[in-house]
Amino acid sequence: MNTIHQKRTFADHLTTLKKGWWILIVCAILFAGAGYLISTYVIKPTYEATAYILVVPQKSNETTSSASLVSTYQDILRSPEVVDQVAQKMGVTDKRLFDLTDRLTVSSNLDSQVIALSITERSAEQAAIQANTMTEVFQDYLPQLINTSSTEVFSTARIPTKPVSPNILMNTAIGGVLGLMIGLLIVYSRALGKKSAAESKTDTSYPQVVSRPHS
Repeated sequence: MNTIHQKRTFADHLTTLKKGWWILIVCAILFAGAGYLISTYVIKPTYEATAYILVVPQKSNETTSSASLVSTYQDILRSPEVVDQVAQKMGVTDKRLFDLTDRLTVSSNLDSQVIALSITERSAEQAAIQANTMTEVFQDYLPQLINTSSTEVFSTARIPTKPVSPNILMNTAIGGVLGLMIGLLIVYSRALGKKSAAESKTDTSYPQVVSRPHS
């Protein structure tokens, strides 16, 4: 009985989906199109430019490891002093409008002596300029703090040609999946509504028998 019930339930679901297939397709296309249009014309693109800095420890310094130096340099790059000097070098008068800390990413691979400095910006050109300016400020500012190593710009930031966000393909796919979910909700709501209407009609179709008291 359980197997028969499962087969019947599966058949009911399949029948419901067959009747409402066009609703699923329409909802998926509409929401996927909305995701594409919003990503293309509404959301402003953001670009990311990355410069690479090579940390070169001094041979005479055996107490400081490359990993600790990289970690220290990451903290220095995020410091307000470096950010303020970058703003000053770029001629920004109101430093409150030049918030690099939210748009700055400093990272490095495990046991690597290369630091990746990334800046995100609405303008691709400005992203590259800010990243390269920060590397210049960092190299000038570092000797005032640490003399245990030196740094070299391994690769300057280039002007990015493609934005890192929004991801049009991913947003379109998310819109399509969301549309399918809403389509399923509509299809099953319609099916339940028709089933309830049919059951209520069946209940009222039988004549009501009124019992009369015997005389």
